Amino acid sequence: MKYNNKFRSNLSLAAISLLLAIVVWFVISITQYPVAAKTITHIPVKYDDIQGTPAYEQGLSVISCDVQEVTVDILGSRTKVGNINNENVEAYLDASNIYSTGTKSLAIKIRSTNGTDFDVQKVYPHTATVIIDKYVTREFPVTPVTSKIDTPDGMAVNQDEITCSPETVSITGPASELDQIASVCAVINKELSLDASSNVQCDQLQFYASNGTPLSMSENVKPDKTSFNISIPVRAQKNVSLSVEISGASNNFDKSSVNFKFSANSITLASSNSMSEIPDPLILGSINLSELSYDFSKTFSINTVLEPSSFTNLSGLETVTVTLDTTGLATKDLVLDRSRIAVINKPDQNYDYSLLSQQLNITVIGPEDIINNVTAEDITADVNLIDSNRQQDLFSAPVTFSTKYSNVWAVTKKNVTIQRTAVASSPG
Repeated sequence: MKYNNKFRSNLSLAAISLLLAIVVWFVISITQYPVAAKTITHIPVKYDDIQGTPAYEQGLSVISCDVQEVTVDILGSRTKVGNINNENVEAYLDASNIYSTGTKSLAIKIRSTNGTDFDVQKVYPHTATVIIDKYVTREFPVTPVTSKIDTPDGMAVNQDEITCSPETVSITGPASELDQIASVCAVINKELSLDASSNVQCDQLQFYASNGTPLSMSENVKPDKTSFNISIPVRAQKNVSLSVEISGASNNFDKSSVNFKFSANSITLASSNSMSEIPDPLILGSINLSELSYDFSKTFSINTVLEPSSFTNLSGLETVTVTLDTTGLATKDLVLDRSRIAVINKPDQNYDYSLLSQQLNITVIGPEDIINNVTAEDITADVNLIDSNRQQDLFSAPVTFSTKYSNVWAVTKKNVTIQRTAVASSPG
């Protein structure tokens, strides 16, 4: 029993001695060593706040910073420094001397967020490279891109009628980045085959430079919208041949004996209607047989031909030139006597209409093996006054020709002169 009491007494004495030693050590530390050092790691750099600086007053911002966090050595009161960590201090950029945009090197500074005083001994890294710029907002038109859209045979996308909704996008970002943007496209990247008009959501908003190069923008560039609906009109299409009609030919003339050459043999037409409604061939216009000279050439406008219709020209061809195919053909000059020129369908029976021209020079065209045998006796000419309402006594009128050959025709650019003479009335 005496042994246990003695042990307890010694244990209590040891505890009291230890406590006194700690108190003595603490007092000596406080009095002899009042300041302590500490290293704090992983302090985030706050670079998006430069309020109160000349740069901020000019509307400038720190766009990017190459340092995300720092380590700092501090010196402070021994009683307070132990409570300091990376949650109650912050690292910030010294932008007090920044007045312009560009790439800058700024000092990194440390401050307390809870009012604790300490001295900064070292910050590492102690500087950061930043980009200073102004945030702006600009509006751009949006162009739809549907290059990966395909259609079945007989169908086509009408590129001129593709629309994008919304038509514009507002983009906010650094001015230096937005200055690079020349165009904005709503792109459909997925491959689709459409057999009818459709609305498709774009997959990507792509920015392009003025030379057409795609741009990779930073995360600071933010469009106000990224969803765009692209309306894609799909039309029936058909590759059609081209043709012309021959007018002013007699009933016995074989129009199939005349062949033409076309500067383009076919074009592609599109229509929202069924395939059967697309004409094939497409008639460019008519050519009067009397104008069909050996060196004949005439240009037709495709847009003029299609203007009254719902068809769209997909070929990109605006005009087609038609010339006479002279293969196997020859010409011959003839002179028609007045007796072979008849004036028909006289408009007023109170007048006599007579031909003043004594003869008419014409050129005939036909197959080489026939043309040498053609004579003036094979040609007849009519001056048709059926639609004439002329009040003059002298006037000119066109002549139409016919031959006894179904594949020979006459051409001339001359009119004949007609004399109108009142018919003498019979005595009563």
